[in-house]
Amino acid sequence: MRRLQTSTLLAAALFLAACATAPDPVDPGLPPETVIAQALSEQNPYTAERQLSGLLNRDTLTTEQKVQALYHRGSLRRQSADNRRGAVEDFEAMLALAPDHALAANARTELDYARTDVERIETSMNRFLNLPDWFDGMWVLGEHEAAVARFRDSGLAPTPEQVEKLVAAGYVCDADDPDARLHTYGDDRDDLKGLDWCAALTG
Repeated sequence: MRRLQTSTLLAAALFLAACATAPDPVDPGLPPETVIAQALSEQNPYTAERQLSGLLNRDTLTTEQKVQALYHRGSLRRQSADNRRGAVEDFEAMLALAPDHALAANARTELDYARTDVERIETSMNRFLNLPDWFDGMWVLGEHEAAVARFRDSGLAPTPEQVEKLVAAGYVCDADDPDARLHTYGDDRDDLKGLDWCAALTG
């Protein structure tokens, strides 16, 4: 019975990940340069990151196009899209493709920053942390699905700043049910009204 419940939770977590983080549809007819320009002008960094991820799924990119997409996605992930481990992977892949590229010096600098961030955060995660602090660490590392799943299972409400990130990243949505609650325990807050998790986890 316990094994069945674990399997069900794992499947539900994978479903949540697919719903919340699937790449935004990108017109396959758009030139890669246009997709990159659109991503760089996108105000929502999580949407921009998904657009670049969708572009990188194409198997028709030239080396230059892939280098540009990897660099800009890595830069987004290091900064406002909150995925430091992903940023390290992107910069390493970009530099392996084109170590002498015009953007290589910037990529090496950003890679050093991203690696330092990962090391610092991973060290901090070894301490006893309350749930909001643990969430923040996992979120910035790029472990979004795991962070979301634990908060949902806890029944507690994320902080107002975390709610903003969860909405922007597509994990918290406007509720269809007026009685829906984002949390089970704790006081209601104005910033939680009308919100619910975007996909239900079932136990």
